[in-house]
Amino acid sequence: MKTTIYLAVLSAAILVALGADAQAQEPPRTEPAMSAMPSPSSLSQPLPAPPTAAEAPGSLRAPAPPLTQMWVYAVGSSNCNWEYTAGRSVTSCNHGGAQLRAAVLEIGYGSARVAWMNGGVLPASARYASTPVCVTGGSYTWPCTPGQTVVGFLNEYNLDGHQSGLFRYQNTSTNSPWNTLAVQISIL
Repeated sequence: MKTTIYLAVLSAAILVALGADAQAQEPPRTEPAMSAMPSPSSLSQPLPAPPTAAEAPGSLRAPAPPLTQMWVYAVGSSNCNWEYTAGRSVTSCNHGGAQLRAAVLEIGYGSARVAWMNGGVLPASARYASTPVCVTGGSYTWPCTPGQTVVGFLNEYNLDGHQSGLFRYQNTSTNSPWNTLAVQISIL
């Protein structure tokens, strides 16, 4: 009987030790970087797309489309949330606060993106999200659904530490004609 009690206590101690070890090895949980402000990816305001065969089912293999259009789609901040800016050269809201973000909508595929804020090149890590863009019902939409053709990307940039200034973005087409497009916006 002493042996049975001893084995039960020993088994319980081993189980407790294994449970504590498993808890100690659990990876630390971190808060998402954008906890205070939603992503423009979830607040889609589609832009009209030109007539294209991108919606029609077809070959799954085709060359990537070259860059053809680009907008600073939205600017977001702690002070103003997201302001949609497609086609504008200056924001209307006085952005600022702890967070400042810019979202660039580009149609086509590029391979040499560069972003600047107030003349300084942003590190590649400043691009914190890239969402594929498709054509649905004659408009650019995101996220894409399975089977849709990706025609571009919504790239989101972290500009924290800046209260205002000039945001500039450029990219060069992945394939012919290897053109470079650029866009900028003055953030108030």
